Amino acid sequence: MNNIIVGLSGHIDHGKTSFIKAINHYDGDERSDEKERGMTIDISFSHIILGNNNISFIDVPGHEKLVKNMISGAFGVDVLALIVAGDDGIMPQSIEHLHIAKLLGITRILVFITKCDLISKDRILEVKKQVKTLLDELKLDLIEMSEFSIYDEDSINKAKKILSNLTAMQKQTSSFFRYYCDRVFSKKGFGTIVTGTILSGEIKKNDKVIICELNKEATIKHIHNHDKEVESTQIAQRIAFNLSISHEMIKKGMLLSKKGILRGFNKIDCVVFPLQKIINGQHISFFIGSKRMNASINILEKCDDKLFATLNLEEPIFGIFKERFILRDNAKTIGGGMILNPITDPMKKAQKLEYLYYLFDDNFIDAFKILVNAHKCGFGLIQSLQRFNLTHKESIEIAKKINDIFVDENAFVVYSLEVRNIIKETILNLIKKNKNAIFSATSINNQIKWSSLSFTQSLIDELEQNAVIQKSNENLYISSKSDIGDIFTYAKDSIIKELELGNITPEAPYNIYNKLCIDRKLGDSVLKYLTKSRKVIRLNHNFFILTNILNNMMESLRKIIKNEGYIDIPIFKKHYNISRKYIICYLDYLDNYGDIMKIDNKRMLLKSQ
Repeated sequence: MNNIIVGLSGHIDHGKTSFIKAINHYDGDERSDEKERGMTIDISFSHIILGNNNISFIDVPGHEKLVKNMISGAFGVDVLALIVAGDDGIMPQSIEHLHIAKLLGITRILVFITKCDLISKDRILEVKKQVKTLLDELKLDLIEMSEFSIYDEDSINKAKKILSNLTAMQKQTSSFFRYYCDRVFSKKGFGTIVTGTILSGEIKKNDKVIICELNKEATIKHIHNHDKEVESTQIAQRIAFNLSISHEMIKKGMLLSKKGILRGFNKIDCVVFPLQKIINGQHISFFIGSKRMNASINILEKCDDKLFATLNLEEPIFGIFKERFILRDNAKTIGGGMILNPITDPMKKAQKLEYLYYLFDDNFIDAFKILVNAHKCGFGLIQSLQRFNLTHKESIEIAKKINDIFVDENAFVVYSLEVRNIIKETILNLIKKNKNAIFSATSINNQIKWSSLSFTQSLIDELEQNAVIQKSNENLYISSKSDIGDIFTYAKDSIIKELELGNITPEAPYNIYNKLCIDRKLGDSVLKYLTKSRKVIRLNHNFFILTNILNNMMESLRKIIKNEGYIDIPIFKKHYNISRKYIICYLDYLDNYGDIMKIDNKRMLLKSQ
């Protein structure tokens, strides 16, 4: 079954709602104010199965003040059905709807000339010519143009035949789930219901989705496709979700997706196709999906029939590469375009323009080169789904075609080879400072936070091949000039010496490791061994002390208790002017002895003693 979405557009009172009612008996003017005014205020939806086509109709309002709702309905449309009343012919909203369709990438057009029972054959031919001329001017593809009257059964059957022969449009979709909410309401016995079109990916009942604007997850409790409950969704289906979230929290225009894929930005770089003059700094209304917000435009460059620009938005959007949008000002559509750079990047104007040109042409290799140059300390491919509408695998394959870069296929990061010397110098300075330094890729990365393990390891391997360093065991390395025999024994003896020097106020383990230039994992394993063998006692997370020093301290504290009658923090400080963090640990350790009792914050010997 082909899922096809047909958008019904046209001027007010040209018969869109009547057309739908004749095709499948659905009345789009459901609200009382719509009935009274005889017009569709909000987008309305219905469907019909014709042959192998499951056709969802979106009947959008034709009044000029309600074009924002038409834009909301047009996202996700496969074919635009333009309804033109034979008596009026092409009217202002007919033209604006076609412009919007073209800006949104909807190029396939069906035309139905309505009210044909009220006009002459000559008038019908005149209107058809008028429509054909307009479509040719806009370079839109006319699938078929047919006469229609709600009182003529033959014209109704012909319209159904035309619809049954439609094929779904090949859309540039993403591999992950995306869905804008175009209606939100609460239904008794169910709770929150949202409606919208599946733009990409799929979702199943009981799956979790993220409401991007709220950064909040919700569970899909039920899924309905035209009043029929289903277990999963497909692209281009009109779907209602029952969500596990209050309907007061979620609003029309919010985007549902999967967690961890999309990030929100209030600046986007884009290409704009103007319908009229757009000036730099102009304040505009920005429409994307079923969302509308205020924005201003910063024009980067004008070029033929398009311009490249940065849009400053009043709130973050979670757009993707080449997602389309509409711009309006003073109740007029002034243009539209595509997002080229949905993720803000620090670039100079000339560099950004070059980057946008490459993106516009889908030249990802050269676009990647610019990003690698802009992000010398690593350009992440983890966001490639949003940034380029490419899977991680596709991004990796493109990156591997570029010379003079390092591609970390596991961390999804690309590095310029220019930064290799930063890592090399860090290692060389380490072994210069201490010829007995023991390090790994992980310990080097504790100093160079931006490097991935694979990138650092590649440089360690290079230094090893050049005999600057040598591998000791496992993933640990030392200088070729080191005089260390067994690294574990060396690390153990060095740590014990530092603990002896620290006496009753030893430094925290990581400070000791850094001082000795010892890999943290090795240091931790040494302390674990010393603790297990009872040569060292751990008093808290970062407080390790030699057992003999601790025993001496406990004897000293017992003498203080006998002389003072008890010990607490003030008395402790009178005898040992050390940090409170050490004092608390020693007092707590006293509690392990059976002849010590604690009353409030005082420790004392049991009276029997």
